[in-house]
Amino acid sequence: MLKLKKVLALSVAILAMSSNFASAQELEIDSTAAIVNSNIILTSELNAAQEQIIRQFKRQNNSNLDPLTARKAALEGLISRELILQMAKRQGIDITDLQLDQALSQTAARNNMSVQNFLDTYMPGMPLAQAREKFKEEFIFNELKKSQIRNRINVSQTDVELLANNLKKAQANSVEPRYHLAQIIVPLSAQANIQQIQKADATINHIKQLLRQGANFNELAARYTQGSLAAQGGDLGYLPESQVPPPFLPALLKAKPADVLGPFRSPYGLHLIKLIDVSTELVEPVRLYDASHILLSTSIIFSDDAAVKKLKEIKSAIESGNMTFAQAASKYSEDTGSAINGGDLGYATPETYDPAFASAMVKLRQGQISDPIKSSFGWHIIYLKDVKIDKNSMQAYEDKARALIYERQFKEEALNFEREIRDMAYIQVLDPQLLKANINFNQNN
Repeated sequence: MLKLKKVLALSVAILAMSSNFASAQELEIDSTAAIVNSNIILTSELNAAQEQIIRQFKRQNNSNLDPLTARKAALEGLISRELILQMAKRQGIDITDLQLDQALSQTAARNNMSVQNFLDTYMPGMPLAQAREKFKEEFIFNELKKSQIRNRINVSQTDVELLANNLKKAQANSVEPRYHLAQIIVPLSAQANIQQIQKADATINHIKQLLRQGANFNELAARYTQGSLAAQGGDLGYLPESQVPPPFLPALLKAKPADVLGPFRSPYGLHLIKLIDVSTELVEPVRLYDASHILLSTSIIFSDDAAVKKLKEIKSAIESGNMTFAQAASKYSEDTGSAINGGDLGYATPETYDPAFASAMVKLRQGQISDPIKSSFGWHIIYLKDVKIDKNSMQAYEDKARALIYERQFKEEALNFEREIRDMAYIQVLDPQLLKANINFNQNN
């Protein structure tokens, strides 16, 4: 039904751009808010996303977001989502029902809910099948976005060693400052010409003028930030000092709460940073996990269902005492590097592993074997043998530093990725409210 509505709405959108639109209006089931390449975003989708952002902003900032700003931010997010889902479709990316069930189970568990309760909360009032399909789209969206951005990241060993030393010093001091930050980014390419630079400067100066007149920083972030970040209203949450981007830190060290800093130029644009609050916290110790695993890879002739079934059989055999985990790993695991050692991976930080693997591992109790979990390498069962605090090993701090730098670069490269796919796309905004307000969706500053 949703696809039918979209087809009819797209027909109306096309007819709307012709002289025969009046006679076509009677066909309209749901109007079109925007055209994105060969697909559309429905007004009903935009309305729902707008309401969600208004509720989210109220919850996070305890203030009301202007409906037009919320509508613009909602459409920014929907456009980015649609472009990435189109990319997934072109590349033939999909997930099986089993993979969807596993993703739902893991996500619900992280939120301490049953799958049913999670879906009821995630999409209130939506039929189960439709809620599952919506979650599937979001899962594919996030996985493809992560895989595309991952290929752009380059973490240098010099940066890793510098941050690792700082982390070790912070551990010795036991406490580390944490900064609650918000930011506004005006996109500006590193290859921008004079006119584009002047336009971005004018936008930043206009924003600063509005701030001096008492405008809400988070509202302006939602209004001027482009892409999916607009929906966040600029709030970065609390960042430990070790995670603050280096270009911002010198000014931040001299700032006091409520100060607005910048603009700072980066490869991604012009940044204004607001310091909301400063606090200190005990430094999280570096934990090392001693785990073993058994890996089974899937193929055309060995499906996800078959891998899960086999791993459950292996787990049952281990727990019933028919074989040890090490024996099972040596016999069945397709990770030849660890299989020769009975599946042993040695002591390592969670950041060393695939995120799905690490997430499952840290939830285990010592001596526990996980249910089958899916990572980017295949299906695993994990046996957690020991956890210890590492206070001296530089390697542990380097693992932590590498993960922090990766996370920071990921956020930065996400901006570039979204801007690039938008620059190559055909996007036409048709929503009457946004058109009447002359809202700018142009990425080419």
